[in-house]
Amino acid sequence: MHAGHTLAIAMWAMTALSLGLVGLRLYTRIRIVRFVGIEDHMYAWTGIFMLVFAACIQVAVHFGLGRSFWTLSPDESSRAIFWTYVANSFAISGNALAKLCMGFFLLRVVQLKWQKLALWFLIVVTVGTSVTLVVMLWNQTTPRKASWDVLRTPGEWNIQIQPMSVGLGGWSSACDFFFAIFPWLFIMSLKMPRREKFLLASGMSLGVM
Repeated sequence: MHAGHTLAIAMWAMTALSLGLVGLRLYTRIRIVRFVGIEDHMYAWTGIFMLVFAACIQVAVHFGLGRSFWTLSPDESSRAIFWTYVANSFAISGNALAKLCMGFFLLRVVQLKWQKLALWFLIVVTVGTSVTLVVMLWNQTTPRKASWDVLRTPGEWNIQIQPMSVGLGGWSSACDFFFAIFPWLFIMSLKMPRREKFLLASGMSLGVM
């Protein structure tokens, strides 16, 4: 078993866990709370994107992802890289959707103007950077195919996406910490038992993990 198989196993395990949590959330919203908001639809799509991402990684592993590039045929390397691009497109989009879910949920419960502005700022920046990175991913070279068919298609590299990728990763982590801290700012001011406030705020902060 090579590194690609290990990657695929890890991705399917994470996907199963994610889909289980999405299913529990939707069950709670539909059967218990009996209210479904826009963020719940987004959570469902996030689960679907995660499933597609894992499937694309599996296809890429089939064509050689995880093995040494130089042991692959030109066709295998081209297909492996291409399906990694497809997978990353869904990963980037799914990550943005996950942030939007939390953002839209909090927009429904916060009251202060600065809190709403802060959330809208996070939403706009997250969507903008994610869409930009996906577009950049597929337009790194001229012609486009040269970026994944590197051994057979000559081309010119126009964009270096690594700085943008690292930047989006840092921004995503910052958003996770923000969403972990932000609920404490308004939940502690609610008129409810202290223990319930602590449990609610702690539950909403689990995303930082």
